[in-house]
Amino acid sequence: MDGFVIHTRARFGFAAPAGSSDDPRVRWITQYLPGEVARELFAARDAGAGEQQQMVILARALGHAYFRDGGRRGHGLHIAFTDVEFADFSIG
Repeated sequence: MDGFVIHTRARFGFAAPAGSSDDPRVRWITQYLPGEVARELFAARDAGAGEQQQMVILARALGHAYFRDGGRRGHGLHIAFTDVEFADFSIG
């Protein structure tokens, strides 16, 4: 699988190193995620992972791709993905 696109509206909270702010807020995000993320989600599901564990995988992937721009910015920024209003996936 080459990857997929996630369309979501959810609350994204930020936890960063000391001295930075924690600014959770609802955002609309449309983001391409690589196939490795899809494989990790399917493997987690097949191993019996619950929704919360799968949300952690998505939060990590969205944090890297969207907020840290593939590692080019936002170093040390940890993303919490909560209060999901919807999440839609399409093959990218």
